[in-house]
Amino acid sequence: MAVTARQIDPRDQTWEVWDPSYRVYFWDSDHACDEWELVGCDVDEALRWAEDTAHGRPFTLHAVVQHLGELGLIRLLGVDPTRS
Repeated sequence: MAVTARQIDPRDQTWEVWDPSYRVYFWDSDHACDEWELVGCDVDEALRWAEDTAHGRPFTLHAVVQHLGELGLIRLLGVDPTRS
């Protein structure tokens, strides 16, 4: 997939999170997963932790987002093998 880049006006945002948490899902060959939540770190530290903890397993890394009282995830890296 080609990257598309465009300039933006940063005044269009209405909120931001300065201390996000992250979720890491480690996937086994049978598509079972081992889930972890990381707090008190930035995305580089979360990625480093996931790589060090993976032991060869594929993983997905997500940012955790609260919006209108509901929890959501934003995929940052990896592929969920259970999605078609």
